[in-house]
Amino acid sequence: MRKGLQFLLILSLVVTLIAGCGGSSSQPTQQPGKEGTTSTATKDTIIIALQGEPSTLDPQFADDGNMRAVTDNVFERLLELDGKTLEPINGLATDIKSIDDVTWQLTLREGVKFHNGDPFTAEDAVFSIKRVTDPAYKSQIAGNFNTIKDAKVIDDKTIQIVTDGPDPILPKRLTRLDIVDKKYIESNPDKVATEPIGTGPYKVTKWNRGVDITIERNEDYWGNKPQIKGATYRFIQESSTRLSALKAGEIDLAVNMLPEYVSELPAYKTSDGIEFTFIRFNTLRGPMKSKLMRQAACYAVDKKALADSLYLGYANVAQGQLAKPGYFGYNDEIKAYPYDPEKAKALLKEAGYNGEVIELVSERGRWLKDGELTEAVAGMLTDAGFNIKLTFLSWQEWLDTLFNLDKAPDMMFSSNGNELFDMDRFYQALIKTGGPQSAYSNPEVDKMIDAARSEMDTEKRLQLYKDLAKIVYEDPFGLPLLNLKDIYGMSPNLEWEPRQDSRITVFEMKLK
Repeated sequence: MRKGLQFLLILSLVVTLIAGCGGSSSQPTQQPGKEGTTSTATKDTIIIALQGEPSTLDPQFADDGNMRAVTDNVFERLLELDGKTLEPINGLATDIKSIDDVTWQLTLREGVKFHNGDPFTAEDAVFSIKRVTDPAYKSQIAGNFNTIKDAKVIDDKTIQIVTDGPDPILPKRLTRLDIVDKKYIESNPDKVATEPIGTGPYKVTKWNRGVDITIERNEDYWGNKPQIKGATYRFIQESSTRLSALKAGEIDLAVNMLPEYVSELPAYKTSDGIEFTFIRFNTLRGPMKSKLMRQAACYAVDKKALADSLYLGYANVAQGQLAKPGYFGYNDEIKAYPYDPEKAKALLKEAGYNGEVIELVSERGRWLKDGELTEAVAGMLTDAGFNIKLTFLSWQEWLDTLFNLDKAPDMMFSSNGNELFDMDRFYQALIKTGGPQSAYSNPEVDKMIDAARSEMDTEKRLQLYKDLAKIVYEDPFGLPLLNLKDIYGMSPNLEWEPRQDSRITVFEMKLK
C-alpha cells in the first residue's frame, strides 16, 4: 500500500477510536445532554482556557497569540477591525483621511481615559506609533508598520502619520497598533510587561505566574459596557485536559480543541481560522530549483484527503494561494493543483530527476497536528517518486532555519497567518527577494510587489496581486495545503460568535 494513503488510513482508524461516533458539522452547535451545563443564575464572570501563558502583556512587543487573547480586551487601536467584514472601523480615532500620497490625518475620540484615569491624548497616539516602530525597541510585530516614517501631533485631537511612500493599507496596519499610555510607560518601565494600562473595556487586575490572569470590566469605559463583568484565563496546555475541564463545568471557553473531541464537547463553535499551512520550496538552489519538480510536488499531494482524514473536515483546501475570499488580493480564478500522482511522476521524469535526496524539514506542536500533516505529505511525495528525508527540528531550530536563507532546506513545512488580510504582507515576507521568509527570487515579481504596495488605485492594485498570484502559482513558491478552522469548546451557557480574525473578544460574549 502507498505510504501516504497507508498513513492516512491508520490515522483515520485512530481518530475513529478516539472520537467514537465523531462529529463533522462546521456549524455552531450546542449538544444537549452533554456535561458541562451549569446554572448561570448568579454567574457574571467566565473562565477561559488558553493553551499557554502569555510571554508578556506589553502588546506592542510580542507576536504572541496567548497574549493577544488577553490584551485584545484591554487595549484599543486608533482603528479597529470589523470581525465579519475584515474592514477597518473607527476606534480611538473617529476619522481618517489622506492629505497627500504619504500623509494621513486622524481625528481622535474625545472623553477617553486609560484604566488609571489618565486622559487619552494625541501625545499618547504619537508615542505609541513611534515606540512600536523604533528599531531600538525591537518589536516582534514592527514589520506590520514598516512603511511608517513619522507621526506628529497637530493639535489636542489631531495627529498625522507620514509614510515612506504611498501606503493604501495604512488603515489596516493601524488595526494592529495598540495604543499605550505615554505617561505610564515612561514612569513605570518595570511594570509595562506585567501590569498593563489600556483604554479597553477590561483591565488586568491580577497575573498569577504559571496559573492564571484575571481581567475585570472597566466601569469607566467610554463605549458600550460589556455584559460579562470579568474573565480569568487559565493556562492548560493539554487539549485533553481542557476537554475534561469543559465537561466538568470548570471552564466556559477553551481554544484550539482537537476535531476528535468535538462530539464530547458540551457545546462548540467553529470559524475559518487565519492559518494556512504550506510547504515552502527552496527555489534558489538544489533539486527544487526546477519548476517541473515543484509542480510535481503540487500534483503529488492529496489536499482533500488531508483535510478529511487528519482534520475530520475542520480544514479547507487552500486554493493555490495562502489566502481566501475576503483577503485583498485573493485570486478567485486560481484553484488548488488537483491530486494527480501520475502527472507528478511524469513531471519528475521530464525534470530528469534521478532520486536525489530531497530534505523536508518540519517541527511538532506549534500548529494543530503539524507533525502528522508533514508525515502524511512526506508519504504522498514518496509515493509519487520523491526520495524524501524528513527531519523534525525543535521550535527554536525551526525558527532559525525559517529566517536564515543559508539554512533553507529543499522543502520546509510552515504556516502563515495574515493578520492584515491584505496580500502585501504575504508577498513582502515570503516572495520578494530578501524577504524574511523568502526562498524565491524574480526581479520582475519584485517590481510588481513594490508597485502594488504603493498603488493607491484600488482596482489597479487588486489586478497586480491577481497577476502575482498567477505567477507564483505557475512557478510555485511552495505547496499551499490547508486553511485550518478554529474550534472553540464552550459552555452551553456562553453566547459568542467567533470572528474571522480569530480574536477572542470577551466584550462580545454574553451569558444566558
